Amino acid sequence: MQVQIKMINKNKKNLGFTLIEVLVACSIISLSMFALMQTAENGIRLSNEALTKSQASLLLEEGAESIKAIRDSSWTTISNLNLNTPYHLFFNTTIKVWELNASTTNLSGCIPSYPIDGIFNRTVTFSSVGRDTNDEILASGGTIDTGTKKVTIVVTWNSQKVLISKSLSFYISNIFN
Repeated sequence: MQVQIKMINKNKKNLGFTLIEVLVACSIISLSMFALMQTAENGIRLSNEALTKSQASLLLEEGAESIKAIRDSSWTTISNLNLNTPYHLFFNTTIKVWELNASTTNLSGCIPSYPIDGIFNRTVTFSSVGRDTNDEILASGGTIDTGTKKVTIVVTWNSQKVLISKSLSFYISNIFN
């Protein structure tokens, strides 16, 4: 009879260890799953940020091409703009041309290019260009070149309640006159 009692006590001890082993295994699996979910969440967030930055870069490029198209159709349009004033780009669907307007309201027959998808805001600013006696462009001062303008395109968006911006600056000239 004593032998049987010892075996029963030994089995009771093993049952306790098995339960602890199961709890430890569940804890390890839970922590591993949590770490994997965090990694996946960070991957998705970084992927979304990369997508947004790529879209902003494409909007800068589109803005530059639209300014060149406006220049090619009429330099007077650009030379009559107020300097250092932010303009918005519109695409006129009736006559199929890009237009600039300082207003943020929708123009008749035009598709506004801001805020784009409710995320991005794009502005275009023109400034004068000064040249030295060797006809080199100066950062400031010099003789104003009426046939050249500096264009700065800025795309802004909010990311996690922080305003982020990308900009592109370049020069355009009246190449057709």
